[in-house]
Amino acid sequence: ECTFWGDPHFKTFDGGRPSVYGEGEFYIVKSAELSIQGRFKGTKYTEGLAATRKIAVGGSLLNGHVIEVGCMEDGDVTVDGQTVLHAFPSSYEVPGVLGASITYNTDGALVDGATKEFERHIIHLQLPSDVRLTILRWSNYVDFRLSMRNTGDIDGACGNFNGDPSDDTTELLFQRAGARVRQGELLFSHRTDVRLTDTVQKLLDICPPEQLQKAHAECQQEMSDALRGQVPEIQLKSCYLDVCFGSNEHALQMAKNLGL
Repeated sequence: ECTFWGDPHFKTFDGGRPSVYGEGEFYIVKSAELSIQGRFKGTKYTEGLAATRKIAVGGSLLNGHVIEVGCMEDGDVTVDGQTVLHAFPSSYEVPGVLGASITYNTDGALVDGATKEFERHIIHLQLPSDVRLTILRWSNYVDFRLSMRNTGDIDGACGNFNGDPSDDTTELLFQRAGARVRQGELLFSHRTDVRLTDTVQKLLDICPPEQLQKAHAECQQEMSDALRGQVPEIQLKSCYLDVCFGSNEHALQMAKNLGL
């Protein structure tokens, strides 16, 4: 099981605990038959550090269909850009894909106990090959829980499912799967605009010089591979944030403690 919650904290299939704080589109699961991508965006409650804003699911397992589920502020659940689930609760069968369904209700265990007081809007994706994804939609972010079999070719923010949590660091995940979703593989209709808040810039200002130098070298290469061309400085800085603080799952609390 892989879980994401908050800003965004991950627990990989193998129990690793990487973190990503920069904005953009990321691989959550990348395999031959399944692509799950996340759009990470800052919120006013996270001082601009990213939370999971929206999830897109596609690949040959869905016969080319793309399912998008975002937070409540992002509006409708869509399949191939068309709104589904017009009522609450409701359900939907993905056309032409045996065993693929979407159910929308209040049922399901929370990923983060801190959300127990909130009104629940929960999406259940049941996909072929016993892939199950539960997405808890909050006002400006989502939590989720993913259960699937190990197909032997999995990677992304949920890890590589090899039984070893030590190689599920932010840095190694980026090296294997890419720092952002590559051009031509994006399931979303467009890339999000990346922003840097004052808090994010102040965090970058306290990144140790040797770590910042390492971030520059790694992000220049990995972001160029993903975006295929000249990488805007704001995109690079978003990546720097991940390299500098991806091993710290409490970067937001650290920033607040430092008064940034």
